[in-house]
Amino acid sequence: WRQALFIAVAGWKHRVAATSVSRPLLTALLLGSISCSSYCCYAFVINPLQKLTLDSRKILQNESDNHDRCLHPLYCPDRKQHATNIGSLLLATSSGNSNNAAADKNPNESDALTSSQKNQSSTRTYSTKADKYFQKHHRIPLPEISHDNLDRLLQLHQHPEQKEANNDNAPQSSSASDRNILIIGDVHGCLVELKLLIQKAIHQHNQSQNFRAIVLVGDLVNKGPQSAEVIKFVRRQQQKYHNVFTVRGNHDDRALAAALGDEECARKSRYDWVKKGLSDEDIEWMAELPYTITIPSRLLKQPQGSGSETKQDQDVIVVHAGLLPNVSLVDQDTRTMTTIRDLISIPDEVDGKETKENIAKAWKGPELVIFGHDAKRGLQQEEYAIGLDTGCVYGGKQLTGIILPEKKIVN
Repeated sequence: WRQALFIAVAGWKHRVAATSVSRPLLTALLLGSISCSSYCCYAFVINPLQKLTLDSRKILQNESDNHDRCLHPLYCPDRKQHATNIGSLLLATSSGNSNNAAADKNPNESDALTSSQKNQSSTRTYSTKADKYFQKHHRIPLPEISHDNLDRLLQLHQHPEQKEANNDNAPQSSSASDRNILIIGDVHGCLVELKLLIQKAIHQHNQSQNFRAIVLVGDLVNKGPQSAEVIKFVRRQQQKYHNVFTVRGNHDDRALAAALGDEECARKSRYDWVKKGLSDEDIEWMAELPYTITIPSRLLKQPQGSGSETKQDQDVIVVHAGLLPNVSLVDQDTRTMTTIRDLISIPDEVDGKETKENIAKAWKGPELVIFGHDAKRGLQQEEYAIGLDTGCVYGGKQLTGIILPEKKIVN
């Protein structure tokens, strides 16, 4: 097209007759101009827009990976306002004062610390006992006690005033409400729902009395928007009220690995919150979470004259995913306890087929096992096993708990 333009200009200057030359030249000039315009349009307009679109998609995908915002209901303003209204209503209608901090404040009020406290609480020196173990063995450490007992935990964390009262042989309360135990399903970083559930359970189902204990089934973190805040909240509840405990789940294990320096986990954007939000104290606390907590049946027996006719004559084992039948508790594998959902049989020698059985149906006791981990199946209520993971972190679903010994479901 440049040659055609040159010839046309030269012809004009030298007064060349246009009858035999002008049409081919003009056609060539037109085609050349169209080609030039198309190339410029692609190079300077279309290509930059495509790059901008791709960059935007990457940014949106990263946001989704970091917080699962497209799934979590708290990112809907109406949902958050709804949670605020529920929290205010529960506080306004409570008939008494609760001993639990979660019931003393609006669930949307921030547990935020001052800036200096926040900087101090998020400081990581990588010199904790867990850090040193990981640096040497390249795996997360096992807790000192893998299979704990609620009786031991309550005595260990007992408030000094309670210890003194027990030593003085003070008469114990005959109320059934303050002897109940609340078990809560997978939280996955949903702090607002956790507070709302505790409030509702206390005020609407426990006569505004604090529970004897609150036990979580693990997976406190990941997927939801406030993983670090959930850890700090549960830790503060345990330190202040001495009755909140949790077992560890597979997501807790992976978050701990990321915090200790596991390269595979650290590369994933879903664990960015670990680097920014956890302190040495948080890491030490997570590293000592047990895989199971056994609740002896005697802790669930109601006092005479309490008016409760519920009888609990079996121990309860709280575990994240489940237990293998016919295997003693001390012989259970840690991976099994944090990840199992089904039992898959060895293929038959004749037809080569394998069978799959839900772990809740496969467990035949004698203990009652309460677990989480299986959001796809939702609430499961079998004779010897109860599953509490109802997928709170996925939009439109709820956080679920169960009150023992009545086995009352609350969400």
